[in-house]
Amino acid sequence: MTGHRSFDTPLLPAATAAVVGTLFVILRLVVVAKGDITRFVFAGSEYVNPAAAPRGLHVFPGSGYDGEFYYRLALDPLDVGRTAFGITLDAPFRVERIGFPVLSWLASAGHGSLVPDAEVAVNLAALTVLGWLAGVLAKQSGRHAAWGLLVVGFWGFLFSIGRDVPEVVASCFLVGGLVSLRRQRPLLAGLLLAGAVLSLETTLDVVAAVAVVDIVALLWGRRRTRHQEVAWIVPAVAFGAWQLYAWQVTATVPLRSGGGNLSAPVVNMVGALGHYLKGLPSSGSVIWLCEFGVLAVVTIVAAGVVRRSTVPPWEVVAWVVALVVAICLTHGIWYGRADFRAFEDLYVLSALIMLGSKISLKFPAALVSVMFIFTFAHRVVRL
Repeated sequence: MTGHRSFDTPLLPAATAAVVGTLFVILRLVVVAKGDITRFVFAGSEYVNPAAAPRGLHVFPGSGYDGEFYYRLALDPLDVGRTAFGITLDAPFRVERIGFPVLSWLASAGHGSLVPDAEVAVNLAALTVLGWLAGVLAKQSGRHAAWGLLVVGFWGFLFSIGRDVPEVVASCFLVGGLVSLRRQRPLLAGLLLAGAVLSLETTLDVVAAVAVVDIVALLWGRRRTRHQEVAWIVPAVAFGAWQLYAWQVTATVPLRSGGGNLSAPVVNMVGALGHYLKGLPSSGSVIWLCEFGVLAVVTIVAAGVVRRSTVPPWEVVAWVVALVVAICLTHGIWYGRADFRAFEDLYVLSALIMLGSKISLKFPAALVSVMFIFTFAHRVVRL
């Protein structure tokens, strides 16, 4: 028993995340990227001019993927113009997701040639820190720290690392903010949540949940942490300030330029389910349906224990909002083949709720593990 307890430390999930993440990057780099880490950017000729782009950047034919826009911003985060470095932003809303590019720019020390390496390094560091934070929450919930791996086991994180996109960084900031709130450190929570909303605007849902719970507690005279309002005011101000900066430079408010990712509830989810069922037995349909099934199980289990979970009320409210948003997402997201990376907030919050319950997590953890291993193998051979 002593040996078992000696591994009951947040360093265990952190180290596991670091090793697995690094192995994934190495295998993906060697097997499918042919040793060229700029292929992780997945720059496409539709938005990237090979003649004007930074030297050494591999440019695929076609539209490429989201990572090309984060790469473009990481070259100079303050340059939010439509075109720079031979790369054109497809929409102004890309500018609001500046957190990951800023960290990558800092990690590269401003050297553009190092940005592709820095983006991968930043994502791996975020995955490692997320593992440590999840281990802290697992122990706080009375479980072995290793159960924190349930949080970092989201298979969509592999897609994010392999395509230089920000879900891992946003989740790291988000969970860090929630840990700080639980430890009654509102200023630190506010700063970390600011990092989350500046990485992915979808995490504003969590900030809104914190604000609602805090305001209700204040109006009803309930006990609350001193200066808790700082935890939601800081990220709100940071997000607003960056929107203002982008508006002054581009004459466009990024938040109003994305066209919206919400639509009628359930319609696109049911449509996508039917679409992929009809597509059986194709490999794409099998993968999508398996990922949907595991995410559904995780969400349903969380729903079944949410009233008995020991998580703070703002995490419950945030989970409800994330669930509502998920079933209202647009056609492009539900029908997409991106390993459900856009559902990272729903998954992470569901995992936190399960950790805070008293139920056995063996079944959902087994499903998540299988899905993670499958996605690992799939993304190592498919760019």
